[in-house]
Formats: sequence, C-alpha cells, structure tokens
Amino acid sequence: MRSSFDLKHNIAKITPDTREDLEILKEVITPGSFITAKSPRSVKIKREGKLVRAKTGRKEVIMKIQVEKIELRDKLRLTGKILEAPERVEKGYHTIEVEPKKFLKIEKEWKSWEIDRIKSAERKPEPVLICILDENEADFYFLKERYKHLFNIKLKSSGKRFETKKAEKERKEYYEKILNELKKRSEKVKKIVIAGPGFARENLQKLIKQREKELLKKLMMNFTYQTGNLGLQELLKKGLIEKITKYSRISQETKAVEKLLDEINKNGKAVYGFEKTKEALESGNIDFLLVSDVKIRDFEELLDLADKVKCKIMIINSEHAAGEKLLGLGGIGGLLKF
Repeated sequence: MRSSFDLKHNIAKITPDTREDLEILKEVITPGSFITAKSPRSVKIKREGKLVRAKTGRKEVIMKIQVEKIELRDKLRLTGKILEAPERVEKGYHTIEVEPKKFLKIEKEWKSWEIDRIKSAERKPEPVLICILDENEADFYFLKERYKHLFNIKLKSSGKRFETKKAEKERKEYYEKILNELKKRSEKVKKIVIAGPGFARENLQKLIKQREKELLKKLMMNFTYQTGNLGLQELLKKGLIEKITKYSRISQETKAVEKLLDEINKNGKAVYGFEKTKEALESGNIDFLLVSDVKIRDFEELLDLADKVKCKIMIINSEHAAGEKLLGLGGIGGLLKF
C-alpha cells in the first residue's frame, strides 16, 4: 500500500499493492465516501450537434462517485452515483473496480485507526519460510502479512524395528526430502526458521552444513514444545518472527491478544465484550483497545469513542489463531490503565 494524506481537506491518495490492501480499503471506505479514479464508461459523441451514445464501446475516463455499495470479490467494487465526469460520459450510477496497482483518491472524514490501518500496510514484512519438525513429520509454513500452511512431510516407517537398514534409509530420505524443499523455496524468502522439539532440528542442520552451506546465512534455529500449528503459535508468541523481519503485523497482533488473555485469566487490568468495553471507554480507563477486523462496523460506535478519548487502537486480523481467540471473546477487548 502506498498512501499520502491531506487531513486539512480530508483527502487520501492511495495505491493498493496486494489483496490484503483491498481488504483494508473495504474496512475504511464507508457509504458516503467520495472516490475519484479512472474507470471504463460508455461515452457519447456529437452527431449533427447532438450528443449520442458512442458505438465504439467503453473508454477509461476519470470519474468521481459517492459510494453507496461496497463489495470485495476478486476486485474491490465501489458503486455509487457519478458526481463528476467529462461531458461526453453518460451519467447515472457506476461501479469503480479497484485492484492492486490502481490509484484512487478517497475523500471522507478520516479516523485515527483508519489512518493507522493504512499506514501499517505500507510496512511490508519480509517473507519467512518456517519448517517445524520432529523425527516423524515436518510442516512447512510461509509467513508474510499472514501465514499459510504449505504442506506436510511424514517419515515412511516400515513398522518393523528389526529392519534397521531399511529404517535408516527411510530416515535419511525423510531429511533429504525436507532439505530439498528448503532449497527449492529458499530464493523466495529472506529467512528460514527451523523449529521443533527433540533432536530433529540438529539432524537437519548437520545435513544442511554438509549439502547446502549457502542456506546457513538465512537459517535460524529455535526450540518449540509442539509441532504443527501449535508449534507455529509458540514461535509467534515468543515474538521471534518480529526479531527476524523488519515488521511483522501477525506477531504484533498475537502478542497483544495474549497480553489481553493473560490479564483476563488473572482478573487483572482487562475488559472484553461490548458492554464492559463501552463502560471502560466512557470512564477513560482503556489504554489499548483491540477490535476484530470482521467486527469493525459492529463496534464503530466504540471506535469513535476510543478516537475521542485518544486511546491506542489495534485492529486484529481474524484469520490467525490469536484473532480467532479475540472473536471468541466477542471481537473486542481492552487493556486498562488501572
């Protein structure tokens, strides 16, 4: 996302870069917002001094609409009445389709959390490949703005302990397959994290030193008690990903939600749910407000209140484990001042 703001005139100039950027724009663009962008539209031509519909099809022109309907499919679709357009453009209602790399100007009354949401999307995290393994299976994850489980590799076990040579061969093939996947994907990432319980990490590291030394400069080892998705959550809670990337939104959000849960579990300085959070905001007692991205419009009243009392706000993505936990609390909560 690239953006610039003229808050004196309530104008933002924005160019989204990714699908995630479109999702953020869907959150912040509201009915009544004014959008100016290039978009294809039927035009009229002069014939015998009169404007008539062109038979040459649609042409791209700059138009300004007032948004009435917002949809996100493969593109962000903004529908509304045309307010400004060249004279030859047919007036009425129009849908501007926004996709990555498309520039648009947005005019509306901007809230602090909306600006923060856009600005945070400008700081792109470096891609990380994560392999969490033990002696029997390995899970691969790709982490950037969000994490994605890529695949799982399992040890082929003969099931007969006395077949020592076969078991050794299968174990060797298991580690070699993991190494081949690491090598194949290493060019697309800045860092590779190898994590898990037991000695599997060390065994894989030895093989890397023997076969693929160039991977060592990207490699980072870490212990986790769990494998699979639970092991990944351990890494995120530790803040490890934040240390090895320039910026990691998912790690930051996980730490914030875990802090909220810790305070709730010990009956400490935290509230959650609409009523309790509203009460704490009205008394000026919330220091840090957490809101699920899928609940933004449901809790817009509380976000406006948080803006007025100038407390910190974080929008939490609902698609990772910590975001699901916040949704389980009703989608909103706050850390208290006292």
